[in-house]
Amino acid sequence: MYDCLQDSYTDFSFAIFDAVGRPRPLCGSLSATPLPSGDDSALHDLAAFARDQGYDIDRGEQQLTVRDISLADALAINTRFGGELIISCDLRRDPPVRF
Repeated sequence: MYDCLQDSYTDFSFAIFDAVGRPRPLCGSLSATPLPSGDDSALHDLAAFARDQGYDIDRGEQQLTVRDISLADALAINTRFGGELIISCDLRRDPPVRF
């Protein structure tokens, strides 16, 4: 589970690599909206950052979604833009973890 207030994650108990040594990272979508007191200039900056990293984005009037983002890049975005944007992220692993 990721705690965005503490910028940390815990309770992941799966192998990082599969049986043949390929990485099995968490990835998913990250959504960002401006803070109620902010403007959308941070969304423009995030869009440019995500494109520079090679990610596809979907842009709405007051929301930006970064598709197929990795955990490391989601954490980097939260660190860089968390003070200006409300960030939500749903990350999963393919195939899903079985306990």
